[in-house]
Amino acid sequence: MVRLIFALLPLFLSEAALSQKKDTADRTGFNVTGIPVLNFNSDEGFGYGARVSFYSYARGGYNPYFYLIDTQISFTTGGKKEVFVFFDSPFLLGEGNRLTGEIRYQDNNLTPFYGLGHESTFIEALTKEEDASFINEDYYRFGRTRITAWLDYQRNLGSFRALAGLGMNHTDVSTLDGTTALQDDNLVSGKEGGFTNYLKFGLVYDTRDFEPAPNRGDWIDLLFEWSNKAIASDYNYRRLTLTQRHYFPLTDNLVLAQRLAFVQSWGDIPFYETAFIASTFRIEEGVGGAKSARGLLKNRYLGAVETFGNLELRWRLTDFRMAGQNLFLALSTFYDFGGAWNNLDDFSLDTLHGGQGGGVHVGWDENFIISIDAAKGEDVGLALYIGIGYLF
Repeated sequence: MVRLIFALLPLFLSEAALSQKKDTADRTGFNVTGIPVLNFNSDEGFGYGARVSFYSYARGGYNPYFYLIDTQISFTTGGKKEVFVFFDSPFLLGEGNRLTGEIRYQDNNLTPFYGLGHESTFIEALTKEEDASFINEDYYRFGRTRITAWLDYQRNLGSFRALAGLGMNHTDVSTLDGTTALQDDNLVSGKEGGFTNYLKFGLVYDTRDFEPAPNRGDWIDLLFEWSNKAIASDYNYRRLTLTQRHYFPLTDNLVLAQRLAFVQSWGDIPFYETAFIASTFRIEEGVGGAKSARGLLKNRYLGAVETFGNLELRWRLTDFRMAGQNLFLALSTFYDFGGAWNNLDDFSLDTLHGGQGGGVHVGWDENFIISIDAAKGEDVGLALYIGIGYLF
């Protein structure tokens, strides 16, 4: 694994040279960085594409930047195509006011679906042509084309930040040839796709000492989403998401990082929306997979009630220089878990599912980090995840 991560260094060196320093308040003007996108995870295969980031520092005095525009186009060997433009500015509307938004197009003709609730099953033999119980190689897959646009506004309120936002999602759902789990499930809502527009309100508490790789502090989000036909949504539902993260330094180079998330939905939420976890920055998919619970299949456990958590020990092994850059090498070990239920009455710790593993991380100038994590879980022999940054 160590050899693999160092083999990737040249691909990211241009980004490392231009990545944001821990203190950028003395920078002025405009900066553009462009890098190839290269990643891998066991759920989607190899990813490749290009990413261009535009940083404005204006007249100086802004940390980490006056605004950021992040653009990317990428493809994976697992059938996913994605284009997005992401915007973030902590100062455009004045100090203490943050504006964040994104426009994204995603087409994935092999999106996973295993059913809803804790009784959903994964029987690998159903996808193996050589097995007597074979049904379809893509039995646990469906097609999903999705366009999203959202905008969040945050304002400082003492030690907290208040958040208000709105979003528009349109999703096309298509079933694949042959019999699939989605076709066999007559109870799920949302097979016809449509709009899921929403209003979002929240409260944020953030005391992290350094966002990309915190050594101490807390980061807690409480978010409420309201989707209704009154705002041109095709569905009426409400969703509450609570995510708690804590970073505790055991020694100068050893950090215990912990995350716990809980999601509850009410109303007519379409099945595909249960895969997306609300956030104050990037919106990712779970429960299970590279962004939520490693060692579990992507989107393996979905439902009206979801939870997942991570306990990770991060050891900063050494600091060194290469090609004129300041780098560090870190190791980690972790345990992730997750579960989903159709209602809160079904919740039980006995129906949680876990994965465990370890990782190697190389960082440049503190905040640009390449991570390789490997995990083993109940449905996964050994899963590999290569990407940018720590999981949380």
